[in-house]
Amino acid sequence: MGGDEGSQSWIAALFGRVGRLVLREIPESAVAILQHLGGVWHLFVQSLYYSFVAPFTGRTKLRKQLFPMMSNVGVRSLPIVSLISALMGATLVLQTGDTLESYGQVSEVPGVVAISMARELGPLMTAIILTARVGASFTAVLASMKINDEVMALETMAIHPVGYLVAPRFLSMVIMVPCLTVFSYLVGMVGGSVVAFGKFGISFATYVAKTQYWLTMTDVFSGLVKAMIFGVIIAMVCCYYGLITEGGPMGLGRNTMVAVVTSLVVVILADTVTTLLFVLYLY
Repeated sequence: MGGDEGSQSWIAALFGRVGRLVLREIPESAVAILQHLGGVWHLFVQSLYYSFVAPFTGRTKLRKQLFPMMSNVGVRSLPIVSLISALMGATLVLQTGDTLESYGQVSEVPGVVAISMARELGPLMTAIILTARVGASFTAVLASMKINDEVMALETMAIHPVGYLVAPRFLSMVIMVPCLTVFSYLVGMVGGSVVAFGKFGISFATYVAKTQYWLTMTDVFSGLVKAMIFGVIIAMVCCYYGLITEGGPMGLGRNTMVAVVTSLVVVILADTVTTLLFVLYLY
């Protein structure tokens, strides 16, 4: 009996320590999350001002920085986005073609590819690629500037860091992510058409006709709205973590990793929410 009581008291003490640790850590984590949310929201409001208001008052040099940044975000990302989109279109045909063929509906494969690319895979895969390629570079560059006191030097020269560093990146993502998503639609459908012709004998003319039959402007519009939302999320999260970096090279590496992971999680969460809203009210 004494041994049972001793083991029970040891277990109770263990769970007591765990409970106190959880109760202490959860509020601290919740406060940290709310602080980060507030910081990202504040940065977003400032970015809107320096992107759409300040350029007309002569308080920013956005126009000189915007087009080189758009080239970096859009033009240099086009090859990898095109490659991944073509492979996604081909994979969709391979995955769905045999199943539809067993029901005698293989000719409807182009519609499946078109709707999947327009509603979901086009904007989502483009956002994931840009998070890895562009978002990480945003965080690394801004974090390096913060660590080397270059951000403070801009403030010393009466240049607002958000207007000079964040606004061009924010606006370039808002513009170029939807543009890349359109290319993703087209290249994904072309990749699907090649595999559909080679494996199932669907001619290019039939593929185009079926795509036009199934794809609507509502599908295209919903994908572009998602792409714009994803662009805002990636720009804000990655720039925010770059500007709050501390701790030298270790802090730079840590914040770059956190920014990429956070962006991916928030993008997928936003994709789920927007898809639910579109299913309920748009499609």
